[in-house]
Amino acid sequence: MKKESMEQKLERIHTAAILLIENRDINKISIYDISREAGIASSTIYHHYPKVEAIFEHLMTTVFKDFDNVLHNAIIPSKVHSWPDINRMIESAFIDFYRKNKLVQKLLLSQHIFTSIRHADLENDTRLGVIVDSIYREYFDIPQQPPHINIFTVSLQLADRVYSLDYRKLGDISDEMAEEAIRATEAYLSLYLPHFIKNKN
Repeated sequence: MKKESMEQKLERIHTAAILLIENRDINKISIYDISREAGIASSTIYHHYPKVEAIFEHLMTTVFKDFDNVLHNAIIPSKVHSWPDINRMIESAFIDFYRKNKLVQKLLLSQHIFTSIRHADLENDTRLGVIVDSIYREYFDIPQQPPHINIFTVSLQLADRVYSLDYRKLGDISDEMAEEAIRATEAYLSLYLPHFIKNKN
């Protein structure tokens, strides 16, 4: 019988962790739970991940790459007439992604004890804010922004807060709160962006 490679073992560990996260309370998942689910000795898992939080952090790297794809595919150029159109497209794309991905719901919207995941998410929001800024500038001449913040980063975090409140209450994102997130982000961005900005195209 062919010996299982290290990459295959890691894949089994990650798959087991995802399955458990999707179906259980994330705060109650242990290395030993993942060991049983994956059929791999806990000592092998500990060799690669000193604690369960480290496994979750690794899974987040894939989620962050998925976020890039969400942004890349969010915009329909022919439907961009004003900057709120971009805001709505981006938030609608994230809402759709969250609703289809239980792993992301549990890691980013649920209430849990893993502070490193929260920190990584905030850092990634900073990176995404730069991407969103470039999307807006592709279509519009954006006015000079405050030097101390990226308004698009704050907008993303504001929307996530609204989604999180609804998810913790209902276990889902309702249509009503999805719309509230879009309204809230548009209202925030309108503090810095004039309602009418000439479209470059």
